[in-house]
Amino acid sequence: MMNDSSTRYGFVTRFFHWLMALGFLWMLFTASARFIDEEAALTKAVFKYHGQMGFTILWLAVLRIVWALTQRSHRPENNALTKLGHFSMYLLMVAVPTIAFIRTIGGGRGFTYWNTFPILSASGEKTQWMIDLGNNFHGLLGWVLFALIVGHVLMAVKHRLAGGSEDVFRRIIGK
Repeated sequence: MMNDSSTRYGFVTRFFHWLMALGFLWMLFTASARFIDEEAALTKAVFKYHGQMGFTILWLAVLRIVWALTQRSHRPENNALTKLGHFSMYLLMVAVPTIAFIRTIGGGRGFTYWNTFPILSASGEKTQWMIDLGNNFHGLLGWVLFALIVGHVLMAVKHRLAGGSEDVFRRIIGK
């Protein structure tokens, strides 16, 4: 089943959800490693892929939002807090990597996606407000996004334990 229903999320929704969940686990791991010890060999080995995964999350988030908009009429109605939580997560899924990309542009650096696809040529010119935007907000909003994700997981567990029609776990695992 490709489309969502009131009782089950379709394949595409579940694919985006779990693929992005894996991406966010990687981002949490790399950000935490850097937070704990920026100079550690492990941090240096894994953090070099942080931006690559961030860019992946950006385009997956855009595709996911487009897909979610096409599925709105198929899904059950949510309360205002659920809508606010999902809107906030979607907003930050786009904003956090976009802010990092703006910082990259402002730093005059280039960006080649997975060392294969050139996205941005290095200019060598620095634009301080772009660097400052990234330095001031990318990390902060990234941690806010992780906090929202933890809240999202906790609410799914709460609804799972409560059972009934609000058990989203069954919908997202496809059972």
